[in-house]
Amino acid sequence: MNNEIPLNPKKLTNVLPCSLLQVVLDDELTIVSANDAFYNLIDYNISDRLPKSLFRTVYSTDIIYFTQQVAEQKHRKDNQLMVFFRVLQKSGNLKWIMINGNKTEENIQIQDKVFPVYFCTAVDMTSHMTVFKKLEQETEYHRTILELSRELFFEYLIASDTLFFSELFREIFNKEAIIKNFSKRLEKTKIIYPDDLPLAISTYKSMMGGKKQVKFEFRLITKEGKVAWCICYASIIYDENKNPFKVVGKLAFINKLEDDTGTDANIQFDALTGVYSKDTAQRLISHSLSLQNQNSLSALLICEVQNYQGASELARMLDGKNVLAKTASIFKSLLRKTDVIGRIGLGDFVIYMKDIGSEKVAYETAEQICREVNNLYPYEFNKNRVFISIGIAFVSGKSDYITALTNAQTALVIAKNNLGSSFEVYYPAYQDAHLRGMA
Repeated sequence: MNNEIPLNPKKLTNVLPCSLLQVVLDDELTIVSANDAFYNLIDYNISDRLPKSLFRTVYSTDIIYFTQQVAEQKHRKDNQLMVFFRVLQKSGNLKWIMINGNKTEENIQIQDKVFPVYFCTAVDMTSHMTVFKKLEQETEYHRTILELSRELFFEYLIASDTLFFSELFREIFNKEAIIKNFSKRLEKTKIIYPDDLPLAISTYKSMMGGKKQVKFEFRLITKEGKVAWCICYASIIYDENKNPFKVVGKLAFINKLEDDTGTDANIQFDALTGVYSKDTAQRLISHSLSLQNQNSLSALLICEVQNYQGASELARMLDGKNVLAKTASIFKSLLRKTDVIGRIGLGDFVIYMKDIGSEKVAYETAEQICREVNNLYPYEFNKNRVFISIGIAFVSGKSDYITALTNAQTALVIAKNNLGSSFEVYYPAYQDAHLRGMA
């Protein structure tokens, strides 16, 4: 690569007070040339070893965000370039930088590929981005609360006959959250339990006929084939001329689920991942442990998914799935139907493997889980990659859930000290000594 391409003196000169640079639209946004003002902006001195690309200046936590933006820029049709990222200054403070530019007529060859060159300005956006990110975090907080609330919010636009669900709908039913031509598709839907479909249709027609508010119970069929009871609350919204123009409401899942045979199983599932809820998992595991034969061996695994929040946006962009939902799918693919999988926290899962025969079975399962989680996303797209920490406690004979959970959590503390995906097993003497050493 030739880094000595001269810049047009009319475009770029150190006399100008603004920060100017030329970059190549490759994976790292290689810097062809830049003026002193740019290096001052990112807190580099000319005497320093100057970065060869913008990628090298990006704060490590923002690598995934930066990589996503670069990938999106390559598909732009307007010859524009715009990326945002943070740089860590020598003072320890973080500064938001916006790079904004236009495609030039110049190209540059790197190995066997030719890339376009962009002429750009760099601007300090710290004050603006601080406000924006605060609002974004608040939005993400409320979105997460909605996901955990087991409630599906919806909005129906009457004129366009379009129903919009919150994103949780996709996770529960594996269907698009936007339903066009809703009135026609309602009568043919497979999501509503057949016996309850007439009630749903008549309720919809009553609202279109002028009823202002409705509340009714009915059943929905999840992507796992489970039958979930919910309550629908809906209200008509009127425009300034007092004409109805949309319906807003929510579907609240209630603590009564049935299997596909119609038998009340008193089982609750986590809406986001499809595994058992925290309370249901505890109840099922406690019951099994209380009845376990003295000669039987079981294993309790506590799994904590690390860095999943930083990779969630990347996951949705690559395959439209939530990281935790994909991790839960890994658990399901590796475990038996008789095993219990539950979500007990934001990124925390419990796994109970009953009657495993030998400890080796749990070791191999934990190792497979680590391998599969490591392979979720390519490293080049995910520098701060998703990984998983696992603590294992073995139980022989009758026991109680809290004891087994505490032992597994003790092992988890040790596993989290390792870099990347790993698992540790609870052995009282070793663990106690190790934890004393950590203290």
